[in-house]
Amino acid sequence: MWTIRGLSCFTFELTEYLLKFIGISTFGFSVTSKVVEEEQEKRCNQGIFEFGFSSPLFLPITTDALINVASFMWGIVQVLFKQRSFDDIFMQMLLASFATVNCWPLYEAMVLRTDEGKMPLKIPLMSITLICTLFLVTSIAL
Repeated sequence: MWTIRGLSCFTFELTEYLLKFIGISTFGFSVTSKVVEEEQEKRCNQGIFEFGFSSPLFLPITTDALINVASFMWGIVQVLFKQRSFDDIFMQMLLASFATVNCWPLYEAMVLRTDEGKMPLKIPLMSITLICTLFLVTSIAL
């Protein structure tokens, strides 16, 4: 939950405040879908997150989740192929694994769910494009 709050509502609120501060009109968006169907209510009662609609809030959290799982997998590859010892990257692996486990509802919504509450394919594809762009820019800059 801290990932969702930290990367979605706080980020958008800061952006909206800064835009108002410099005098640019802000954008409006719906945080959640207001239509409640029987199946949505059932998932809500089970404590399952609803990702069945497109929202700009999903892009930063999906990007973060994919970066976390990629960094965790890269750490495992480095340890398995003896590029680095586990003792050297223990804290990085611990942090990446903690973030990866906390993003489980997002991975589930992207890949495992088949109901109407799954994440639209457009959001993970946009996140992957953003990650590749960030990787390219940082590899050029560094």
